[in-house]
Amino acid sequence: MLIKKFSNSDDLAKILATEILTKLKKNKKFNLGCPGGRSLTKTYYYLGQLSYRKKISLQNLNIIMMDEYVLKKNGKFELINSKSHNSCVRFSKQVIKRLLNYKKNKNQKLKDKNIYFPEIHNPKNYDIMIKRLGGIDLFLLASGSSDGHVAFNNSNTTKNSKTHVIKLSSSTRKDNMKTFPNFKSLNEVPKFGLTVGLKTITELSKSAVLVLTGKEKNHAFFQTIVNKRFYSKWPASIIYDCKKPKIYRDKLEKN
Repeated sequence: MLIKKFSNSDDLAKILATEILTKLKKNKKFNLGCPGGRSLTKTYYYLGQLSYRKKISLQNLNIIMMDEYVLKKNGKFELINSKSHNSCVRFSKQVIKRLLNYKKNKNQKLKDKNIYFPEIHNPKNYDIMIKRLGGIDLFLLASGSSDGHVAFNNSNTTKNSKTHVIKLSSSTRKDNMKTFPNFKSLNEVPKFGLTVGLKTITELSKSAVLVLTGKEKNHAFFQTIVNKRFYSKWPASIIYDCKKPKIYRDKLEKN
């Protein structure tokens, strides 16, 4: 396991973005697994800025999103409205795509059709689709600050899980109130999510980086590395089962 420590989150994001763009330029096509939310926003920002400065086109970049909130109505699951403030679909278009397409001309832009999400009615098809794309070249991972959830995989999620609908734990929902500050109470946070599974991450990715920045991720970092292996109570430790695993952290200090 390679653990790289950076002096601050900006340096981390710049280096990670540079590494991604170097691989994209070399391979022409690149499949990038992406979380929504705060943890990788600076990396998305620098992907846009640096690709513009280096004149690297993003037209052959595929974004593989990890999850989306789900509602249960009359016993059936349905995705939340893609215009909702907490929608990961909205985040992919209004944040990730907007940041990556900084000053790009039409032929250099990341296209909508190259942003992928799982389907609510047949989640496991997502794994099949990812495999057809050639797998995920790099999966960017983030960890819940209080419970180590990765995507929407809660504590004790089976390591063999593929893309699925899951009931969200209270701790995951509380963490997501920080990610989406427009939530006014826990009752507003959906109780279900559609998510890639832990096996989706380990089996279909060629490399993975777990990014942990800010004081609130101190606990997450130490919980992730304490056993030096995967343990189900802290899902982000799945990084140990990934191919070419890395943990990138800024200057965290033990509480």
